[in-house]
Amino acid sequence: MKERCPICGEESDLQFLPYNIPHFGDAIMFVAVCPSCGYRSTDVRILSENKAKQRRYELVVSSVQDLNVRVIRSTFGRIEIPELGVTVDPKEGDSFISTVEGVLKRVERVVKMLNRDAVGDKKKRAEQTLVKIEEIKAGKASMTLILEDPTGNSAIIPD
Repeated sequence: MKERCPICGEESDLQFLPYNIPHFGDAIMFVAVCPSCGYRSTDVRILSENKAKQRRYELVVSSVQDLNVRVIRSTFGRIEIPELGVTVDPKEGDSFISTVEGVLKRVERVVKMLNRDAVGDKKKRAEQTLVKIEEIKAGKASMTLILEDPTGNSAIIPD
């Protein structure tokens, strides 16, 4: 399906990708990509008719195996990792289906980017956060992943 890019106005492709999430149900992922300017937008919607959708998930990540737990974040999902002092606020067009490790990699990319221009205490804090991320990925430290979504279209799904 074609639609206009909100950035440059050129025609962009919109794809609807069905996705079955084990123990959760059917979902659909909307992906829009503009070949002209590179703009990308994604969203995930849960299709199952579960009237009691969970709106808050909390997972303690304490082993390397926990990094494989699936994370689904809709554009309304807010992620918090208190041990890292990290909050990822909802952003339209920025949903994903990933793993805990994928979430950590996203956080790591942002911290590395911020660290390039940081000085003093901010640089020290960024470097400490990067060390802590590596310790978590190696199973030497733990963290709590909190996911909140008022629409119930986000989830943390352990195997």
